Parts: sequence; C-alpha cells; structure tokens
Amino acid sequence: MRHSWTIFRYLIGAVVPYFLSSWVLLSVILFVQQAGRFADIFFSVNIPGKLIWQLAFALIPNVIAFTCPMAVLVGTVIGLSKMQGDSELVAIRAVGVGNFQIVLPIILLGVLLSGFTFAVNLFGVPIAARVVRQVAMQTAIYKLESPIEPGVFNTEVAGYTIYVKDGDLTNGTWKNIFIYTEDTATGNMRLITSQKGRIDSTDQFSELVLEDAVSTTITPENREEKFVSERIGEVRFAIKTQRGELIEKLAKAESSAEELGLTQLSEFAKSREGRERTEAEILWQRRITLGITPIIFCLLGAALVLRFNRGGRGYGAILSLAGLITYYLFAFLGEQLARTGNVSVFVGSLIPIGFSVLLIIWLLWGSKIHPLSYLTPLSEKLHELFSGDSRRLERRNLFVDVTTGLRDFDILVNLFKYFVITLVFLASVFVIFTAFELWRFAGTMDGGITLLAKYLVFLLPFIYLQLAPSSAMIATLVTYVIKSRQNEVVTWTSAGQSVYRLLTPCFVLMLAIGGFNLAVQEVMAPRANLLQDEFRQQLRSRGKPVIGPGKFWVAEGNKIYSFTYNTDASDNEKRVEAVTIFEFADSGELQTLYRSPEAIWVKTGISLVGPVKRSALSNGTIENSIIKGSVDVPAESNPFKEIRKKPSQLSILETKGRIEDSESEVERRSFEVALEKKWSTLFLPFIIAMFTSPFALSLNRKGKAATVGYAVALWLVFMGVTSAFEQLGLSGALPPIAAVWGPLMLFAMLGAYLLTKVKT
Repeated sequence: MRHSWTIFRYLIGAVVPYFLSSWVLLSVILFVQQAGRFADIFFSVNIPGKLIWQLAFALIPNVIAFTCPMAVLVGTVIGLSKMQGDSELVAIRAVGVGNFQIVLPIILLGVLLSGFTFAVNLFGVPIAARVVRQVAMQTAIYKLESPIEPGVFNTEVAGYTIYVKDGDLTNGTWKNIFIYTEDTATGNMRLITSQKGRIDSTDQFSELVLEDAVSTTITPENREEKFVSERIGEVRFAIKTQRGELIEKLAKAESSAEELGLTQLSEFAKSREGRERTEAEILWQRRITLGITPIIFCLLGAALVLRFNRGGRGYGAILSLAGLITYYLFAFLGEQLARTGNVSVFVGSLIPIGFSVLLIIWLLWGSKIHPLSYLTPLSEKLHELFSGDSRRLERRNLFVDVTTGLRDFDILVNLFKYFVITLVFLASVFVIFTAFELWRFAGTMDGGITLLAKYLVFLLPFIYLQLAPSSAMIATLVTYVIKSRQNEVVTWTSAGQSVYRLLTPCFVLMLAIGGFNLAVQEVMAPRANLLQDEFRQQLRSRGKPVIGPGKFWVAEGNKIYSFTYNTDASDNEKRVEAVTIFEFADSGELQTLYRSPEAIWVKTGISLVGPVKRSALSNGTIENSIIKGSVDVPAESNPFKEIRKKPSQLSILETKGRIEDSESEVERRSFEVALEKKWSTLFLPFIIAMFTSPFALSLNRKGKAATVGYAVALWLVFMGVTSAFEQLGLSGALPPIAAVWGPLMLFAMLGAYLLTKVKT
C-alpha cells in the first residue's frame, strides 16, 4: 500500500507542475485578450483606480474557468509523455502496476479540478459578469462628468458637437473650444468659439462655462441666409447629458443571462421563448459542460499517452492540441445543431462529451478495433517529427559549424520547432476562446459562420503579434532545458565550449523573429486589424453592415471640416458629400465658411465641386457668394482620408503622420507611446530570451522545474512592469520613449547580469 501511495504521489507530481505552468500561461494570455476589449477603461486617466482594479479582478473568473480544462489536458499529456520518454511508465508497469492504477491519480486530480471549475462557473462567473456591467456603466458616468477629451470631436452631449484643441485633464480646463449645434427643424446653425472654458457637472446636467466666447448664428431666410456674429464674453448654459439616465439604469437594470446562477438561469430560460430561450439553455448547459470537462480531459490525456506509447514534450503538445481542437469543434457543432433546432439543447451539449467518452474507451480498451488503426502509423510519424530523436542528428552533419564543431543548426531547428508548436497551440486556444465568445452571434444569423471565419482569418496577424514573444520565450526554455536534461550542456562545456556560445543561435533566431514580427506589423497587421474590427462589429450587430457616424469631423490647423462619406462611390477615401469647412482667424472668430455638396482630394488640396457657397466674415460684415464651378481650398494633408484612430490599424509611417497632424497633446502622447511600442517589436523576443535563458542553462539537473518556474514568474513581472510604464506614459508622467524602452532596458540589464551568474 505504501508502494502504491508513492507511485500515486509521483504521478501527481509529474502532472501538476505542467498543469500549473500551462494554466498560468494560458490565463495570462487570455486575460490580456479580454483586457484589450476594455483598453479605453484600463488606459484612461479619468477613471478611478478602484474601478480599474474591479474590472481586472472581474475578468479573472471567466478566464480561469475556461483555461483550467485546457491546462489539465496539457499537463496530463506532457507530464505522462515525459515519463513515457524517460521509460518511467515502463518501470512502473514492471512492478505490477496496471493502467487503471496509473490513471486513478489522474482521475482524482480531474475530479478535484472539475469541482473547482464548476464552483467558479456557478458562483464566480455570474458575479464577475455583474461587476463588469456595473464598471462599464460607472465608467460611462465618469466620462460624462468630464465629457471632453482634447483632440477628439465629442458628440455624446445631446445636441452638440464639441471640440477642444488642448486642455488640462487634471484641472478640467480647456483651450481653443469649438461648439456646433444645429436645429434640424428650422435649419439654424450656431457656432460658439472660445479661447478658454470648462465643464461643471451636477446630477444629470453639465454646465458649460466659456470665457470671452464668440457666437455665430446662421439663420436661413428663404433662399438668403442671415449671419449674426457677436462677442458674448462669459457664457454659461446647461447641457443635458445621459448621466441621470445611466444612474437610473445602473440602479434598476435587470440582470442579463450571463449574470445569473444555474437556478436563476434555468428559471430565466423557462420564462422566455424562441431564440432567447435557446441561448439561455445553451449557456446553462455550457456551464455544466465546462464543469465536468477537466475530468474528461484528464482521462483523455492519460488515454492518449498510454495508447500510443510515445514520449517527449513536443509530441505531448501535439496530442494536446489535437484533443483540444477536436473536442471544441464537436462542442461548436452541438451548439449549432441546438440553435438550428435539429437537436435539443441537452443532446447538443452531450455531443462533445459522448465523442470523448467513446474515444477514451477505444484508446484504453480498443486495441483490437481495426477501423481506426491508421492512427498508429500517423502517431509514429508525428513522434519522429516532434520527439527530438537523437538519431535524426546524423542527417544534419553537413551543417556542423566547421570552426567550433558546435551543432548550431541543431539548436536553431529545435528552437524554431518549439516556437512553432507553442505558437500554434496558443493561437488555437486564443481562436477557440474568441469563437466561443462570438458563436452566439454567428450561430443565429445567415452566413454567420462564414463571417466568423473571415473575422478569425483577419485576426491571425494580431494573434501572432500578441503571442510570438511569449512563444519565443517558451521555445528558449524548452530547448535548453531538454539539452540540459540530456546532459548535452555538460558535454559541450566539458569540450571547452562556453555557455554563452550555446546561446548565440538563440539570440540570432530571436532577432530574426523580431524582424519578421516587425514586417508583419507593418505590412499585414494594419489592414487586417481594420477588417477584423469591421467583421466583429457585423457579428455583434448580427450581420448588419457597419455604418459609421452620419457626419465626420476633422480638425487641421485653423480649419474644421464636416462631411459625410458617399457610400455609393467606389473610392470612399477621396470622394465625400455635404462638405462644410470652417476657417477661423487667430482670435478664434469664424473667418470663412465653405459649403459644398461634394468634394474630392487632389494633390494641391481640396477641390469643392459646385455650386459652392462661400461666406466671408470680417469687421462685422458678411460677404456671401455662390460659385457654380469648383473651388480649391489649400490643405497640408487630406482630411478625407480613411479615418483610423487605433494605433494597431496604422503603420509606423502612418503613426508618425498622426502625431504630426494631431492637435491634441493627449492624442499625440498616446500615438507617441504606440510608435515606440511598434519600434520595440524588433527587439522584444531578444530581450525576453536574455532574461529567461539563464534559468534554462543549468549544469545541474535537479530543481529544473523550480528554475523554469522562476523564469515564467519573471516573464509575468516583465508584462506587469511594461503595462505600468505604458500607463505612466499615456498619462504624461513619463516621456513616451522612457515609458516603452525603460522596462526593456531594465530587463535587458537584468538578463545580462543573470547570464554572468551562469556557471560556464
């Protein structure tokens, strides 16, 4: 009995470290993905830190409940594959321990984790969903308390378009203010400009206070227009916002399905009809399924390793990836069949479970079942490809370094192999999580699956850029840990090779990966990110075309442009309609007003297509004219170009252009931080490899799991520090170059110091 207990603990000890490391890694990556949806909250200087922390903690339950089953499959397969590769399972069987006794500890671990996952889905996920909704609502209220952001045209204040060229966010004072309002019933337009101003907010009203304001009113009188321009000094008037409505909605809003526990969700489903009822039932079944998935994955992982009798971490990762993708594809199939009414929701939820149970039975007891026997040769081929068999080194003799005898090519191949394996695995998890999030939209609309597929395809460059540095870090750790465990590091150092020389191929590959990442960021990512944002909005609007605001506003120099896009034109970037150009004097008064039904950008500026109405205001007089032909208005850059505000949708050159064109210090600072981050893409994998590789280069085989854990922990600290510095850069506490490059230089120096401590 004591002997069995020893084996029991050893099996658990072989699986748990890989489970925990996979769980942390997957959770961090998906947390970053989820946090990206709330970037405007996390990186806003106007939102209290308390709300930001609440949102951060609220995102955790849903992430860990989703990643726990995945991590337990990865931990089981890789842990047992390592034991298989070291012939430890053979030794255990040799003392009379059967497959059932080997699987039993894994089953108990799965039961424990299933209980944990079920509890999180039962209590944590609903509570977190409520917190996310409340934080989002409170954030909207805080934004309305100071609804002005320098450099951005604000249309949230009912009836007004407000633009502030610059200001002090801390004190809430604004400079160079432009306010536009139009009465659609009478056609009256009113412009108010001021050099200084502020907004004082009360319950549901915001009082706009302007100093030395100038008001210009345009009143149509039949075919002739009347202009009235006057200096009105200090002016105060109340603007009704949605703050009161949001407060009332926050207090009285009913809980959505995601915020309900299992009992309440069941009652909610019974009280609904049609698609809403189906979605509630699917959500109920999904929580139950996720609760029992850990034990299914434990059994599936153990059965895969015991059936195919192969070893190696790379081979284990491939098996884990195949199991994950297959399981969730059947889960998607079950939900889709339930949504279309082909099967009941209960039967649809049983499809992935039933498939897994049948597969587990075949893997453990179906050795004589021949219809699937082709999997064994396939398994052998995968094993030869990913196991890292030393016999394959003989084929690489031509690539031996002629000066040192070091097999650089072997190290490069292993680094690249594990980089690809890790990247594919993490990207698959990323895609599965995203698909689960959007499946409820795609599955209930015509062409939704095709639209979701397009979204995921154009999301791939973004996913790659997010995951490539982490994948490079894992590839570095895995490659050198395996070399160390196989005593290759000892052999090389005994032959006179420096440990630093062993890292040369790694650093070369990391720089190459950084260069490739920069190329993807500049060539593929901008257009792909623009398209994937559009596809995501279409999915969330259930297939409706994405229509921008009816009127666009752009500020440039002393001019403000208002226009709409011609949706029927083949080139929306150049041809626009309903164009109005406000040209102001240095004093802030309106100087010239142009209005044209259509305009096009040419090399010399803007060409207004007639008839063009031109109104010149000077010394209290107004000169009106109508020009039937075209009118050219000088402009330094094209204000009608495609409006892309997100840095991820811009290249380095385009980001520089936005910085030069920006009239707002806040906007300019955010793009300056983004620009520095784009340049850092080239060096990020190299720096991460610098401070993680020393933990893998150990001449001692003992304590390897602990040192790798330290490397992963240091990587997490690196991510936290870079995020904190970025926030300081966005708030203006640090210069953009220091905010981005400061953490990189700090951890690069730390990596250099750790390398000096490695025994050579």
